[in-house]
Amino acid sequence: MANRVLRRGLQRQVSGKLDTHLSLYSGSDLLGGKARRLRFSGKQIVINGWIPLQECQLETLDASSLFVSKDRRPILLKPLDLLLTARMAEADVNAMLNNSQGQKRLNNLEVLIPPFGKQALDILNPRVSFEGDRITLVSQVNKHNQPAEKALPVQISGQLSAEKSRLSLRNLDLQVSGFEPEELRELSQFIENYFSEIVNLNQIKVERHTVKVQVEQSEIVDGQLQLKARIHVEPQRKYLEKYMATHGKKANSVKN
Repeated sequence: MANRVLRRGLQRQVSGKLDTHLSLYSGSDLLGGKARRLRFSGKQIVINGWIPLQECQLETLDASSLFVSKDRRPILLKPLDLLLTARMAEADVNAMLNNSQGQKRLNNLEVLIPPFGKQALDILNPRVSFEGDRITLVSQVNKHNQPAEKALPVQISGQLSAEKSRLSLRNLDLQVSGFEPEELRELSQFIENYFSEIVNLNQIKVERHTVKVQVEQSEIVDGQLQLKARIHVEPQRKYLEKYMATHGKKANSVKN
């Protein structure tokens, strides 16, 4: 009962084996929807059907106890703070970009590219490599549905950076076959802006709850991307107040 609200949200987005570790204050806490600490961990999992991870762990912080309603559709009764750690290999990134979901996101991209104007582009045969603290993407860029032989070889390299809930690439180096660096100045600025957000972790959803993410660390170690982030989850007020009204309590008294 105590972990059902988070497990329910996670299982809608995560496939693979998830192990749950639950620590209680006393034997009766489980029936009361209360827990001292909760940890989910998994290896070789896939998020949203297309993002593979070598390893992922999500656990409550020491000072953040878990209080969950006992309804059929449970909600948190107090805000909850968690720590997320994850590890993604170079091969995972390439699998993500080249599976059906990744290809769907890389085809028919409508972008405004100076000085050429609005373009519909396909990103073909993307390949990512980790080199020190930099991520390099090699691909072919083509107008949507044009013959593949017309595609331009493109290489983009940048330093991994984290800010709030976003992962981005900074200090980019752009190389396009057939173009000199001075010809790519405007295009390089566009690419810099485009890659200012490659992942936004605030897209994590938990039904009837608000989720906020703060990335604390992102780095490449031994050819693998490692991530650490704090996640704040709290019930949406209208659902909390409805529960409290049904049970004869005030939402503020529980939330605080």
